[in-house]
Amino acid sequence: MALPLTAGETVLPRPVQLLPKPALTAATQKLADKLVERFKMREPAALALAQAAVDPSAARQAAEAPERLPVPGGLILAIRTEVWARRIVPDPQNPRTGPSRRHSVSDMIGKGESTRFRPLAESTAAPDGRPELLQKLANQEHLAWAAQQAKEYVLDHNDWRDSIRNQGVMTEVWLAATTFQHQDDTSDVTVPVTAEGSSRVTSVHDLLGIRSADVPYVQDVAKLRSHIRKLNEAVSEAEDPEQIDPELAVMLRCEKLPALLLVGFEPNNGTTADFGVAVKSLVALRHVDYPKPWGEAAENEALADAVVDEIERQRLITKARADWLRGALTPEQARAAGFSADPTTRAAAIVRLFSERDQAVHSAVRVAITSQSTRKNITTKLLLDVASSLVMRSVTEEDGRKRERMRKYLKSAFSGELAKDWQATFRTADELAAAALGEVQEGEPGPATRELAARCAYPLVINGQIAADRGTSDNDQPDRRHPGEVIDRMRGSAHGVHQLAQTLHDFSGGRRARKVDESGQIVRNPNGRDVLVSDSDLRRTFPPAGVGPSLTPAPQNPAELLGNALHGLAVAVQELEAAVKAVEGVKSDDGTRVIDSLGADKGDCEAWRNVLQDVLFKLPLWQQLSIRRHGPHPDESNDSDDDFGDDAFEEDFADD
Repeated sequence: MALPLTAGETVLPRPVQLLPKPALTAATQKLADKLVERFKMREPAALALAQAAVDPSAARQAAEAPERLPVPGGLILAIRTEVWARRIVPDPQNPRTGPSRRHSVSDMIGKGESTRFRPLAESTAAPDGRPELLQKLANQEHLAWAAQQAKEYVLDHNDWRDSIRNQGVMTEVWLAATTFQHQDDTSDVTVPVTAEGSSRVTSVHDLLGIRSADVPYVQDVAKLRSHIRKLNEAVSEAEDPEQIDPELAVMLRCEKLPALLLVGFEPNNGTTADFGVAVKSLVALRHVDYPKPWGEAAENEALADAVVDEIERQRLITKARADWLRGALTPEQARAAGFSADPTTRAAAIVRLFSERDQAVHSAVRVAITSQSTRKNITTKLLLDVASSLVMRSVTEEDGRKRERMRKYLKSAFSGELAKDWQATFRTADELAAAALGEVQEGEPGPATRELAARCAYPLVINGQIAADRGTSDNDQPDRRHPGEVIDRMRGSAHGVHQLAQTLHDFSGGRRARKVDESGQIVRNPNGRDVLVSDSDLRRTFPPAGVGPSLTPAPQNPAELLGNALHGLAVAVQELEAAVKAVEGVKSDDGTRVIDSLGADKGDCEAWRNVLQDVLFKLPLWQQLSIRRHGPHPDESNDSDDDFGDDAFEEDFADD
């Protein structure tokens, strides 16, 4: 059964499990005592971390040999454990909100909700070298305001909720015991606060319906124990764990999360850094001076390998075929294994694999991609982009800039049409072209023309004969279509099929594609030399629908004369459309369209309507005559399988 993709499909949900029971008070106190003894923490700070730990006994054992995290100036000591989401707080002074803050010097404090209070000051290290942080507040309302400001910013700029709803939090958050010191009569409270801001904890609290600012003041152990018990009972009572209530599943995934408890700092000799500075250094290593991202090309390479690996692991393809798709076989080895050594045939096979609609293959692709990234929408466009990375492994070009340009053009040459039904075969170019011509002549360009298009994208891009939109500066491109649209237009006519077939023949012969006429004969210039295909030539020969045939400067026969006349008709229709928009663009002082109130002369309208009606009667007849001779273009055929993530192809493929 085919399984279509949807633009919003993102993450394979993680199965839910029963939650551990909250620890007894004795176990929590033992961990707190250990933190006081081993790391010289104050009792409130140690108890706050201990109460957050899901398994205090395991955390106590980890405290015997804490992890040592290098930072400039020394080593931070950390304990790896799991914590209850309801016992920790995302940093209300989240560094991400820095650009949006308004400080006192702006003279805006108190003049609106977003400036009702001063921004929270940076937290500071506790005295006497204790591994704790201090945060000054005006009052509880100040904390609530700051937490709300941080939440709104985070959910607007770095929203993890869709990922966490399905997977939970999978990488640790960093927690430091932080004491909130109030300037009014409210007593100080200590709670674990995320050191790195933590958009993840903000998202978790939102999913659980927790107001983060309430956590420091509400520490009801009995209530937490009762809540966890009820969740577990609901899971146990479910007849089928796979059919558990979605909202319950979200809570089960979010109630606990992995963490590193930052419990100490060992400074280097001569350093003046304290615990607070060390924590900021650790955060900077992740968010400021972080490792350079892989980049899209490397990311897609990794995703491509993961997809092939998963499909092979699920035994949907053989190891030999997987090696062929990965590019792990030399041409000689490919032939010996029964595969094609032609890179265009391999390219088509890769594209078909990644756009496969079979449920088993699609499921394997989904597992592979979501295991690498929990925030990627699995759209047709993403799959074809990833496929292009595997296809590029056949390219011998060593120049990095040229390879990057080829990669960008290639991924824009695989159009959404290739997500419809077709098969990647080992047919020869002649066999494939004959099948494609048969489809066109029958008026139904389909599987064979799609396979032909998938194969030809490779040589046209690699040989520089088709390109993405190059912008407007010093550019002779007659239109701004991406390569996939041009190739798709080509496969819908006999002339286009002949040109695509010639492209394959020339590529197999080690040369660039030569231009052919409507009968498939190679075009030669006045000197008798073969004319090579160019990007601009393809765009003019196979223009977008509605612009008519290209203009012939010196028409020599009736067909060329007709082509020029149709070109003039297309220009006139475009000018008519622009003229109608101009009429409707005339506005009165109140912004309404003047034509809607004043109208146009009755006689003029009658005359214009008669002309247009006469044209409208002729257009369907002309269309049918063309179909009878050439077959329809792809967008004119009635293909029922056209709903396959079309929304994914709205990206501008401009070559920046």
